Amino acid sequence: METTGTEPSVPQANILIVEDEEGPREALKVILSPYFNLFTVDRAEIAHQILKTHPIDLVTLDLKLPDLSGNDLLSQIRKDGKDVDVIIITGYGTLQSAIEAIRHGVAAYILKPFNVSELLDTINKTLERRRRYSSLQAALQAFGNLWASGIDVESALANIQTLLAAKHPELGQHGSRVNFYAALLIEHLQLTPEEQAAIQLGAYLHDIGKIGLHDHLIAGMHPPTEQDQELLKCHPTIGGKMMKGLPFHPCVEQIIRHHHEKYDGSGYPEGLIGEHIPLSARIVGLANIFDHFVTGYGPQTAMPVPEAREKIRQEAGKSVDPKLADLFAKVVW
Repeated sequence: METTGTEPSVPQANILIVEDEEGPREALKVILSPYFNLFTVDRAEIAHQILKTHPIDLVTLDLKLPDLSGNDLLSQIRKDGKDVDVIIITGYGTLQSAIEAIRHGVAAYILKPFNVSELLDTINKTLERRRRYSSLQAALQAFGNLWASGIDVESALANIQTLLAAKHPELGQHGSRVNFYAALLIEHLQLTPEEQAAIQLGAYLHDIGKIGLHDHLIAGMHPPTEQDQELLKCHPTIGGKMMKGLPFHPCVEQIIRHHHEKYDGSGYPEGLIGEHIPLSARIVGLANIFDHFVTGYGPQTAMPVPEAREKIRQEAGKSVDPKLADLFAKVVW
C-alpha cells in the first residue's frame, strides 16, 4: 500500500471498521485514525450493537465475517433504517456480490489489496456527498414550507432550479428542460392549478436522488458499467425518501419515485404497468425520455426534434403512455 497526504474534507466523522482479519483491520486503523473517530470490530453481531448505540457516519465492511456475511449485515442495517453510509472493502468480491451490495445502497466497493490514496479519496467523497445530502434536505424543508404557504410560486420554482444547478450543473439544466416539455403536455390535460404546479415542481426535482451519486453518473457522459447501472437505478428510491414528510403535493414524490417506470412494466423501481403508474410520473417520464433523445444523453447521439418526436411515437405502449405520446406528438413543435 502507498501512503498519502490526502485529508478528508469532513474530519471527526465516526467510522466503524468491520473486518475479521487483524492485518487489514490494523492497517485501516493506522490510515484513518489521524482523521476520524474509529470503532473497530471483527464480528457482525458486535457491529450491529455499536450501530444501535453510537452515531456512526460511515461503515467499512468486509463481506467475509465469521458469524454473518457482510451482505447479510448490510441488509440488517437497511432494515433497521439506519442513516449510515457503507463502503465494502473485501478480498472476496464478485460481480454478483457487488451488484447485491449496490442494491442495498452501498456508497462504494473496494477490492483488497487497496490503494491508500483511493481509499481516502473514496471516504472523503462519500462523506462529502453525505454532507451535501443533509444540506439539500434542509433546503428542501425550507423550500417546502415556502411552497406550502403559496407565496410567489414562480420565484420558488426558479430558486429550486438554482439549488439543483449549484449541486451539479446538469441537474439544473436537465430539470429545466424536462419542466418545459412537461408543461407542453399539462396545458392540454384536465388538471387543477395545484396539480399543474406540482407536476412542474416534480419535473424540476425528478432526478434529485442523483445528488448522492458520483458526478460522472449525474452527467451521463460515459457508457455505464453494470455496477453503474445498478447505482443509477437507486436514484428514484433515494429521491422519494428525501421527499417523505415534506409539505409538497403528493404528485411531487410520485414523480420522483416513479419517473423511470415504463408503460409495459419493464421500468423501475417497482415495475408498475400502464395506468398503475401515476399520471404525473407518466407525464414527466415522457418528458425525461424526450430530453434524452434531443440532447444525446450519455453516449447517444442527439436527434433532431422531428426524429425524436417520431421516436416517442414508437415508444407508445412500451416506455410511454400511448395517449400521452399521441398528444405530445401534436403539441411539440
